[in-house]
Amino acid sequence: MQGGEAARRRLPFVGFEAARLGCAASFVAIREDYLVSLRLNSTSSRVGLVVGLAAALAALAVGGIRARTLVADARDLRPTSQPESGCDEETAARLAPVVQWHASQYPGMEVEDVYKLLHQSVAGPAHAIEDPDMARQWLDREWDSLGEPFENEEMFEPLSSDGRLVRVNLRPWRSAGRAPEAVLNAFIRTAETLPPDSARIQTELDAILACSDRIAGGVRLSASEVQSFFSDRERDGYPAIHHSDGYSHRYSPAYRVVFKSYLD
Repeated sequence: MQGGEAARRRLPFVGFEAARLGCAASFVAIREDYLVSLRLNSTSSRVGLVVGLAAALAALAVGGIRARTLVADARDLRPTSQPESGCDEETAARLAPVVQWHASQYPGMEVEDVYKLLHQSVAGPAHAIEDPDMARQWLDREWDSLGEPFENEEMFEPLSSDGRLVRVNLRPWRSAGRAPEAVLNAFIRTAETLPPDSARIQTELDAILACSDRIAGGVRLSASEVQSFFSDRERDGYPAIHHSDGYSHRYSPAYRVVFKSYLD
């Protein structure tokens, strides 16, 4: 505890101690006057006794008032606690490193891309699969149009702090001579593992919303912008969205969201 705070907390006790000592001294004086009055049997001594008693009572009253004032002052001087943000520390610690990793790889991320990243970390790829045959056709079309990997393009990008859920980038995957079927099967299997449970997604994204300014702290966006965007998506029921136009233009994202172990 800091010295100033400790001193403030001692103030009420100082006031009560002052009152106690004042009364004790007064009553000692009264006792002496009383003994004198008995010996002398004088009216003046009895008057002194009454005066001494009045002085003792006055000291008690003044000391009590002062003590109460000091108690109130001490309460006013107590440090006020900051309002709770509602952010769960575990949620912030789990997801902030994921966002920071992506921000270092993609400094042009916009608020839509932060939201999409966190939505995928909760919902996985379920929103992207309505029909396995359509998922296959979509992959075939994209596979045929893939170019060479970009400089420093990673094959896997984390969506969870434990590295289990990832984006597998198709350009490096294809360049390594790996088959599209493995990605497709992992994609469909991951969607089956993480079905579109709206209640669960709502609960988890609510927790993320409470921490959105902290989780997205490594992105070049204002906390108010992130908070406002997430709040708007909350009112819409946290839908899946596309990447921002800027992100799509700069980075040409081509990936699938999968559990990495399903690629083995």
